[in-house]
Amino acid sequence: MLFTSPNDKKQFTTNQIDRQTLTYTDCSKKFYQVSRDYSKQYAHIYSARLNTFRDILEPIIKHKWSNKYKVLKLCELREKNTLCVIIGTLFKLQQLKPSILKELSDQLEIIPQPARNHFVHETDSIVLEDELQRIKLTSNCIDVHEVVTGVVVAILGSEDEDGIFTIKDVCWPGCGIQEPLPKLDRDRYIILLSGLNMASKTADHLFSLNLFLEWLAGFCGTTQYQEEISNIVRIIVAGGAFANHTNETTLNESDVIAAAESVDAFSAAVSTIAPLDLMPGIKDPSGIMLPQKPFHYCLFPKAVEFKSFNRVSNPYECDIGGFLCLGTSGEPMKDIMKYSKLDNQLEIMKRTLQWRHIAPTCPDTVSCTPCVDSDPFTISNCPAVYFSGNCSEFATELFKGEDSQVVRIVCVPDFCDTKTVAIVNLANLECHSMIFL
Repeated sequence: MLFTSPNDKKQFTTNQIDRQTLTYTDCSKKFYQVSRDYSKQYAHIYSARLNTFRDILEPIIKHKWSNKYKVLKLCELREKNTLCVIIGTLFKLQQLKPSILKELSDQLEIIPQPARNHFVHETDSIVLEDELQRIKLTSNCIDVHEVVTGVVVAILGSEDEDGIFTIKDVCWPGCGIQEPLPKLDRDRYIILLSGLNMASKTADHLFSLNLFLEWLAGFCGTTQYQEEISNIVRIIVAGGAFANHTNETTLNESDVIAAAESVDAFSAAVSTIAPLDLMPGIKDPSGIMLPQKPFHYCLFPKAVEFKSFNRVSNPYECDIGGFLCLGTSGEPMKDIMKYSKLDNQLEIMKRTLQWRHIAPTCPDTVSCTPCVDSDPFTISNCPAVYFSGNCSEFATELFKGEDSQVVRIVCVPDFCDTKTVAIVNLANLECHSMIFL
C-alpha cells in the first residue's frame, strides 16, 4: 500500500486539528444530466449555442451600438454596403487541420501529412455561420490566429459586391453576471492539484504525494503551518489521477487495476482530512467525451465510505461558501493552443471568460456528447475561482471584468512533473503554490 488508509496503523484523524468548514453545493447538474443521444447530429449543439448567445448578446449589442443598426440573420442580407449587425458562430478554415481524408491518403494517393501537434498556418481564414448559411469575413478587428472555431460573436459591418462581409467592430459576449462575493472574517483555503499519474511506471513522485498527505494532516511543519492547514475547507483534484496528459501511452486494463488501489487509498486518506472532489481527465478510466461523467464508484471501495469523498464531473462547477468555482482538467485549453497562436494558458483562460464559453472547440476538435437541447459548456454565471488542470507550470492572475467581476484564474500544474499544488484563499482570492520535494 502506497498511502496511509483509514484501516492502517497510523491514522490521520488522530491529529487533533480543529478543521474549519464552509457550505458546499455541487452545481454541475448540467454536466451530469446532459443529453447523451448518440443518434443525433452535432449540428444541434451549435444551434443550441447560437440561440443561447443570441439572448446573451442582444442586450450587449443594444448597450454598445444602441438601436442604430439592424440585427439581421445571414439569409436577411439584401442591401450591399449597408451597415448591419450579425450574430453568428466563428469557423476557422485551416489547411493543416486533421482530416479523415488525409488519414486515408494511401487510398486517395495523397502524400501523407507529417505528424503535428500545432495546426496553424498563415493561410488560415474565418467565416461566420448561423443556422442556414455562412459568409466569409475580412477585418482588422479579429485576428484569425487569436480565435478558434465555435466562438459566438456579434459583428458590425457590411457585405460587399463579392459577398464578403467586412467587419467594422466586434461585440464579444464578455463575462457573465457574478453574484456579490461574501466577506469572510478568517482565511479559508481550497487546494487545487492535478496529474497525480498513479499508473505511471516511474514512481519518483509518490514520495511527494506522501509528503503532501503528511503536511495536509498536520504531521509536519511548524505551528503556523498547522494553523493554516486547519483552514483548508476543500481539495479538488482536476483530472489525471490515473494518468496525466503527458503520458502518451494508452492505459490498458492491467494499468488501471494496478493503479486503482493506490488512487483509492490516496482518496480515502485525503477524505479523512478534508472534503475531496475527484475529477476525471482524458487519460483516466472514464468516457473520453466531454462532459465526462464521475468515476465509477467500484474503483473506490475505501474512499466511498466517506461522505467527504465526492466523485464529480469534468468540467466541474461548485459553490463553496458562496464562491462559485469552475474548471476543467485542461483539455479545452490545450486544444485551443493547438488551433491558434495563443500559447499562454492564462491568456487563453481569460479569452474563454470573455467568450463566455469553457470549451468553444467542442465538438469540432474536442470530443463531446451530441447535446441536443442545450450547450452545457456555456458559462452561465461568472465564477470567483476559474481553474484548468494538468498545466505545464503553476500560473495565476486576478482577472477583473467590465462589470466589476473578480475572478481568480489558476493554472493548476501537473503534480507528477512539478510536485506542486495551488492554494487559493477565499477570504481575499489570493493564490500561491507549494512544492513538495
